[in-house]
Amino acid sequence: MPPEDAEFTAQAARLASGLQISPVCARILLRRGFTTLESATDFLTRRMDLLHDPMKLPDMALAVARIAQAVDKNQRIVLFGDYDVDGVTSTALLTRFFRVLAKHRRTEIDVHPCIPERKDGYGLSPAAMERLLAIKPDLVITLDNGTASYDAVVEFKRHGIDCVVVDHHHIGTALPPAVATINPKRRDGDCAYPFTELCGAGVTFKLAWALAVHFSQNKRVTPDFRTFLLDAQALAAMGTLADVVPLVDENRVIAHHGLTALERTQMIGLRALIDICKIEGRPRPSDVTFRIAPRINAAGRCSDAALALELLLTEDSARAKELAGVLDGLNAERQTIEANILDSARAQALEQLARTPDCRAFVLAADDWHIGVVGIVASRIVEEFHRPALLLCINAETGTAHGSGRSIRKLQLYEALDTQRPLLKTFGGHAAAAGLTLIATNIDPFRAAFQSAVANVLSPEDIVPVQHVDERVEMSALTVALCNDLEKFEPCGAGNPRPILSAVAATVPAPPKLFGTDERHLSFFARQGNATRRVVSFSGATHFNSLCDFTSASGKIDLAFRPQLNTFRNETTVELHLEAFKKSDVG
Repeated sequence: MPPEDAEFTAQAARLASGLQISPVCARILLRRGFTTLESATDFLTRRMDLLHDPMKLPDMALAVARIAQAVDKNQRIVLFGDYDVDGVTSTALLTRFFRVLAKHRRTEIDVHPCIPERKDGYGLSPAAMERLLAIKPDLVITLDNGTASYDAVVEFKRHGIDCVVVDHHHIGTALPPAVATINPKRRDGDCAYPFTELCGAGVTFKLAWALAVHFSQNKRVTPDFRTFLLDAQALAAMGTLADVVPLVDENRVIAHHGLTALERTQMIGLRALIDICKIEGRPRPSDVTFRIAPRINAAGRCSDAALALELLLTEDSARAKELAGVLDGLNAERQTIEANILDSARAQALEQLARTPDCRAFVLAADDWHIGVVGIVASRIVEEFHRPALLLCINAETGTAHGSGRSIRKLQLYEALDTQRPLLKTFGGHAAAAGLTLIATNIDPFRAAFQSAVANVLSPEDIVPVQHVDERVEMSALTVALCNDLEKFEPCGAGNPRPILSAVAATVPAPPKLFGTDERHLSFFARQGNATRRVVSFSGATHFNSLCDFTSASGKIDLAFRPQLNTFRNETTVELHLEAFKKSDVG
């Protein structure tokens, strides 16, 4: 934490007084850049009117006009999404909009939603193009893809097919020659949308909103469109949380209201998915990222993503329950595959470190890995070793390698891959995650070149994990009221992490206890002065002996944690979820 001066202290006091929040929360807000009462109020209230006007998105007016023309002329529209959660929710959202529009106009609309198969690759691949051309569309709307598909859009034009691109991925050297390319990252011409970090489902939500306004023939949408948009926020929030975009600005508003919509949703398939995930009450961001999203992703990873899309579109309760069960089973299968690949990838990573101890990035490859799961495993490798990781699946028949990568905060992964363009067949993504394809014989030279490029960006210190702490507190300050104030920082995630607090020079008066399945978790009590709090470490059984040492040696311990409310038998107490600990330097 940076040191506080008199001006900081006075500013924090003004925020605490003006917002009626604890001084702890006021100081955290100030450190996160909310220096005025207005900016802090906007952050905490998460009001719907903080969403930007969709017509400010580049080419939105052109897209609305062309889609309206297709509807008016009863032209065939194909919606082409992606096989991940962001792409599936984008496709479901716009398909559902057209259903509402058809009822609104009392007419049929010729709409065909399509999701590619993961084995065919991301975006408008040759296999996807063949499939789409066979449908004979008049208009193709790409969702969560298309920005990098210049040649494919040219091919559509050659067949007399118009294309509207709705995407959020990084923009290459040239935009595709589409009727409209709606991408918040565009900065060509006079494009300057106020927020660049929307996900695909977020951009799709904005398109549906703009279309609703158009077909309402009024700035205020009609009741049927308003009901749809409020419910559709659930899908937009799922894409936002699953795609790990920064939860700031309007992403924070979409996620907050979308989680409320998720609790109340009337979508039968989504309701069945929530039930099978055993989520009760208002979902938390973690319910989406660790329960709902993996099951939707499992369809594309282990079977066919069209199953997930069907679940989000079905109006049949029995079919919804069946599909939710199928996705649950596929997720269990995915977990088994993931564990096996993780063991193999971890062994390769350790081998690379043994050969090159100062290695600052991993490029790992095998011919028996599942392409649908390597992205998740890459995340696990990054978490464990705190280095960017690329995992490649080698296809001996085609002589190519397809893979996924994840990065740490200090390395912009897309930019790092861009430096290796000559060695890659295709690549795409953003700062934290990317996909790539290369000729298998290029893996070794690519590994050397990529690791060299990363070494020029990351210092040795950058790959040493450091536990960030937002605020140091006395244990006596850890009250129910403080926890309620900290809840106002939700939804938390990328770009807006849950506040981490610390307490120093605490004691551990009694040995920790193991609990849970296979005794994987542990808990203990920490005392500071007259205040004692229960500390819980999930999957923290490996810390048992170290914590026992603090008890036996009567030493002082520094703790980093997230305070949480725990209600048991109608009594609510503050519980500390452990993030890190160390021997205290304070006597």
